[in-house]
Amino acid sequence: MTIISNIFDFIFNIFDWFEAKWSKFKAWFVENQRRNLLIIFSIFFSIAALVTIIVSIIPRPSNLPSTPLNTPVTFGTLNKGATLTQSDFNPKNGVLLLHFQILDGTKADKSFVDINKISFTAITDHGGDKVTGSYIPTSTNTVVVQFENLSHNFNAVTVTAHDKSVNTATVEAPSSISSSSSSQKKFDKSNEAQSGKFTINRDKVTYDNSLTSRAQSTLAVQEYRSKITDEKTIIKKNEKAIGQYQKAITQQEDSIKNYERQQADSPNADIKTNVENSRNAITQIRTQIGEAEQNISRSKSKISEYQHTIQKIEIGNTTLPKATKM
Repeated sequence: MTIISNIFDFIFNIFDWFEAKWSKFKAWFVENQRRNLLIIFSIFFSIAALVTIIVSIIPRPSNLPSTPLNTPVTFGTLNKGATLTQSDFNPKNGVLLLHFQILDGTKADKSFVDINKISFTAITDHGGDKVTGSYIPTSTNTVVVQFENLSHNFNAVTVTAHDKSVNTATVEAPSSISSSSSSQKKFDKSNEAQSGKFTINRDKVTYDNSLTSRAQSTLAVQEYRSKITDEKTIIKKNEKAIGQYQKAITQQEDSIKNYERQQADSPNADIKTNVENSRNAITQIRTQIGEAEQNISRSKSKISEYQHTIQKIEIGNTTLPKATKM
């Protein structure tokens, strides 16, 4: 009982201590009420002002989602498409390079585009007062959008691809004023739906502190070297496929020999069918080998063409359109 009584006494003493302190604090607060209220008001005001300054000054990523890399976006009214393949940023000098691949859905070979008819516009969010931008054709189907002096704290950039080709299906030859108005509304909606916009947020770019602004010739040579690397990869994959096809032919030939031995021991219609199936499989595989060899030949031709193009670019002889400021 003594222990329990001591515990309760200790607890009551603590409450008495807190009550005494609280009474003392209330008395002090009332005595200095005006000053204390002024201090509290000043603290809340300072916090509110600080938060406002931070929100207004410190940039943050755009509320719009970034366009993912390697995601085709259609633009214009003639089935053109653009894909953002790479985005690199150097926060030290404000250089941002956006690599785009252009596709023409109306052509059998989608890699050839009339690059003269493709243009880009851009808007920066918190990009700074000194930012400049240009779009630079680097091959028959690629363009680099280059920003310089972009703020290291930019929120986002929005790049829009445009097709300057004339689509005769959207050319209006009205028979009356009413039909003219109706056609114009449809045309406006079509244009809005086909605006190839790309949003690139600051937190989605690849940071590269060695990146510098580059001339068109440098970017073009890099692009064609990249194309050569891609074609070499295609060659290696097709050579590997041919090796696998040849192994498959050998296996089918072994199967035919096995079936023929079985047929000699005990003639059977099913075995004959199996032999025919294996021979048909060999014919199909040889067709696949022929297609792979064509792929290799095509890639080798492209490599030769790209190497020749690089030589022309390096001596200043290029047919690419000039870089254009946005």
